[in-house]
Amino acid sequence: MIFMDMTMERVDTEHTTIELQKAGFSHSGETLLQETSLSISEGSCVLVMGPSGAGKSLLLKILAGIIPLTTGRITLGGTDLGQASNREMKSLRTRQGFVFQDAALWQNLSIRQNLSLPLQYNGPHRSPRQIEERIASLANRIGFYQSLDLRPARLSSGSQMMVGIMRALMTDPEICFLDEPSNGLDTATQQNLLDILQDLKQRGKTLVIASHDSTIASRLADQFLLIDQGEVIFFDTAHNSTRAENSRVREILQGVLGLSATYDADILDILGGGDENPFG
Repeated sequence: MIFMDMTMERVDTEHTTIELQKAGFSHSGETLLQETSLSISEGSCVLVMGPSGAGKSLLLKILAGIIPLTTGRITLGGTDLGQASNREMKSLRTRQGFVFQDAALWQNLSIRQNLSLPLQYNGPHRSPRQIEERIASLANRIGFYQSLDLRPARLSSGSQMMVGIMRALMTDPEICFLDEPSNGLDTATQQNLLDILQDLKQRGKTLVIASHDSTIASRLADQFLLIDQGEVIFFDTAHNSTRAENSRVREILQGVLGLSATYDADILDILGGGDENPFG
């Protein structure tokens, strides 16, 4: 089944690289993101992991320009987000999609209205018919078959997440940020999500995903980014994670991936291969 309902060429991702330079964030005197510098390559899939409360959601919102830094600099495709004009930020928004951990749907709008907003305000002009076709295509792709006239409160948390994922993809963004996108999804929908993410990656999209999903880790991730108590302690390939000198890196991987995957074949393969427990 072809994912996109409109004719789409492989995207030019020249302007999607994200770079943090001595970036930090503090609030009410508390440091929530310790100073860090890193670069996310265009077309890559970065999996953000860490224990609960480590700062994963905050980091994603900073990378997307939703929350401004208090120190340092962030650039997206060469554009300094701290200095960008409203016009530049609007242009950047058309090239981004963000899936929030709690879906963050407008409760006073119908599902159809929630999904229409990105194309009405950020995306290229689409006729009502084109918007409806886009919604129908995404709904079919992820497996959402409930009435589009319902309000979010009538949906389960899993169904709300499905709508949040659809909304993030409405403009066919070049870069997608996804915060725990598989939360609340049943097995069939998780597979649909994986298919969608694989399709996006094959088309050259940049993916930044906060997730503890072992399947996403093993089949999509090019790099692991591990954060602990607001500090980025590892950012490298999955293969190199098993060789990290920081014992905390290994502890987090064992807790996040090992327990959820029970060292299934996929995780064993990505963390070193074979039947040997890489942390044993």
